[in-house]
Amino acid sequence: MMIQNIERAPDSGNALDRKTSRTNQGSNQEKIGYLIPEFPGQTHIWIWREISHMREWGVQIKVFSTKRPAEDIRARHAFANSAQAETYYLWPPSPFHLLATLLWVLFTRPLGLGKAIWLAFTLDVEERPKWRSTLPLVLPACILAREACAQGIDHLHCHSCANSAILAMMLKRLNGIPYSLSLNANLEWWGGAMTEKLTEAEFTMAVTEQLLDQIRRKYPHLRQDQALLGHTGVDTKKWIPVAKGSKKEHEVFQAITVGRLHHSKGHDLLIRAIKRIVDAGQAIKLTVVGAGPERENLETLVSQLDLCQVVQFTGSLSEDQIIERMKQSDVFVLASHAEPLGVVYMEAMAMEVPTIGTDAGGVPEIISTSHDGLLVPPGDEKALAEAIESLMKNPELRHKLARNGRRTVIQRFDSRISAATLHQQLLGSLPKGYQQPLSTTPPYSTSS
Repeated sequence: MMIQNIERAPDSGNALDRKTSRTNQGSNQEKIGYLIPEFPGQTHIWIWREISHMREWGVQIKVFSTKRPAEDIRARHAFANSAQAETYYLWPPSPFHLLATLLWVLFTRPLGLGKAIWLAFTLDVEERPKWRSTLPLVLPACILAREACAQGIDHLHCHSCANSAILAMMLKRLNGIPYSLSLNANLEWWGGAMTEKLTEAEFTMAVTEQLLDQIRRKYPHLRQDQALLGHTGVDTKKWIPVAKGSKKEHEVFQAITVGRLHHSKGHDLLIRAIKRIVDAGQAIKLTVVGAGPERENLETLVSQLDLCQVVQFTGSLSEDQIIERMKQSDVFVLASHAEPLGVVYMEAMAMEVPTIGTDAGGVPEIISTSHDGLLVPPGDEKALAEAIESLMKNPELRHKLARNGRRTVIQRFDSRISAATLHQQLLGSLPKGYQQPLSTTPPYSTSS
């Protein structure tokens, strides 16, 4: 592959000038790079939805990733094989490729290489000494720079604010390619240097109002257009409910939870809540979808509570398999201690499965309690059991929450909404033919 040897001019002008220039040139000339760590992972499905929508609107996208995902976190979804086949992995390179890249950088980007190395020694990350985690990033940054140049990448969108954001900063020094970020967890989770990462980014899309407010309060020097809201979302044209008849008296109530088997997800709390319901004489079954380090502990807990005939573990499932499980469910519950947002809540609501979440993190931005779902305090086993029982005993409430839940997702969390926001930021306009959904009651309202 022929490599372009012309170094790009340093980034100049404000974001509006650049977007206007892109619009005048035509969006089809723009090529966007996506940098996603260990892609495709099981939780990356919302990113793939975003990529798919952008491509439907004619945007050229090249996917980069730091390295291939380990088997235990690799996506089980239908898109995984084709996504992995098209992804360019930065590490590990072959010895020949690494040597060729180093020669290319030394001959065509010596000043940029020096700037990238200087960044590695001076960036204010949390680890000490600072360079220990940043200096090794110079080599994959050089590989990214060479391939981005060969592919004609105009902008890099980075779905991580940790080391991948540092790679984006190094790419900017090597090739002058601007970058943007998606922020999907608290600012303190990303290893430090957030002031530098956010300041240099053309813009950052925060997935919740809470995160956006955190950015604006902590970094008031950022331009207004450098921080914006971009909810993650669900494809409401795929996650479609099925008609369900009335629950017969003898039928077992079906509960489902979906999430990584990690302590933070509160699966142990949910299992104990199910035990309370069983002990009260109610017929219920729980399906637990997901994999993770807590599976053995959770299975032990199920055995200790004598719930082996009540709780089923499925492991990780594909998107299509989860949809089929949702169709068979009467309630969705995720008892996370803290959840930045929670796409899985949206997926259940889109399927018109009555949804119970915890009043923590970004979940109240999705669920308005008693309107389109129920919220309980995190860590409150008794309140969780009572919420499930209230839905078991009240079919009218289930119907109301199910109907309103889908409406909320269509109007506020369809995956096309955030993709269109990104399109507008990158290309200066909304996609041709795109119509913004009508606004609805704010998710944190208590009105019903």
